[in-house]
Amino acid sequence: MQNMSETRRKINEFYERSGKYAPDAYEFVTGAVIEQVNRLDPPRHLSALEVLQGLKKQLADEFGILTALILESWNIQSASDIGEIVFDLINLQILSASAEDKRSDFDVEFKLVDQPRRRRKKRLDLEIPEID
Repeated sequence: MQNMSETRRKINEFYERSGKYAPDAYEFVTGAVIEQVNRLDPPRHLSALEVLQGLKKQLADEFGILTALILESWNIQSASDIGEIVFDLINLQILSASAEDKRSDFDVEFKLVDQPRRRRKKRLDLEIPEID
């Protein structure tokens, strides 16, 4: 496994060539996937859906209500963008894939951010006194 400075160097060089997504996005996805795999006993390959679900949870845990803004600043709008990042990381030999993995596995409807529920305002029937 590469150290993080080597990973960051590869990501930065790739970003200079491609300009696709923010380097922080690549680094976040790398860390999230590695953390997910390491939590499994025994560690194993993750499906695209597992990657998306784990990433969504980690984004919410780390960024909370700012998640949508963070994703926007990284130029990520959909699960397909996550797939693009994952396969860029595979091509950079930072992550690995099985023979069955396809980039199109990430072309699914998946909300990376849950919209916060709006609180319904209680209507208070109060009599407002007049002030003279």
